[in-house]
Amino acid sequence: MKAKKKLIAKRQKGTRSDREHAKRFAANVSTGILIVGGIIGLVMLANKWSKREELRNFRIVGRKILDSAEVMKQAAVPDSLPFAKLNLAEIESRVESHPFISGASVYRGEHGTLVIEIVERAPVAVTMINGSPTYIDSLAIPLPYRFSTAGFDLPVIGGVERTGAADTALRAQHRTVPQELDSARAMEALALLDSLKSYDMALYRQISEVRREGNGEYTFVTADGGVPVRVGLPAEIPSRLRKLDLFMTTVLASRGVDKASSIDLRWKGQVVVRWRASATAGT
Repeated sequence: MKAKKKLIAKRQKGTRSDREHAKRFAANVSTGILIVGGIIGLVMLANKWSKREELRNFRIVGRKILDSAEVMKQAAVPDSLPFAKLNLAEIESRVESHPFISGASVYRGEHGTLVIEIVERAPVAVTMINGSPTYIDSLAIPLPYRFSTAGFDLPVIGGVERTGAADTALRAQHRTVPQELDSARAMEALALLDSLKSYDMALYRQISEVRREGNGEYTFVTADGGVPVRVGLPAEIPSRLRKLDLFMTTVLASRGVDKASSIDLRWKGQVVVRWRASATAGT
């Protein structure tokens, strides 16, 4: 009899434990459902709010040459669309179509700010194409010539237009031939400018023009006096820069650049100068 009472008590205790466990499980499930529901509600509310969020501000990153107003005009961001519905890929495409921009990335920032990150093409030289000045960048890509707040002070490169047999025949007939930039020649001339920079910035600033002649040799033109300096073929020029530098900082500095009419560095071990007041003399 006692054993039977103990078994009944044990069963009743187990039943109460099971009920309590079931209640705790149900409470945990309810709490989890409430939490998940709350999160879903917050997400839906956030999405609903973001769709209505207005475009409040613009931020342009990487701008050095272009004006902010010009970048925004190129972006042509519609003001009639909510912030979340702006087509960022289309805006990027419009920005990248600007001749002075090589790449763009457009993304949404915080607090309704649209961020436009750009990589500009910087002019490194000026050349003449069809009688008009044209900028070129370090990759010999032509850029429109324009005044800029950046205050470009760039050397001129000449003789880098594309020519061919057909062009020569047309010129012989006194017909106008539209010119195009020869990128290979332009890159060659830009490499010579880099050689000047690497050797000495002071010497680089004393050269205003790098001109490719018809035979493939180059002529430098001094910034002071516009004196032509025959420097030879591209492969020969780097070894002649020291001779040019010494001559300009000693002989020309003492006698005056305006006294020379031409300088020739192609002679081994000497500089041949034609002075304005006398015949050619070896120095």
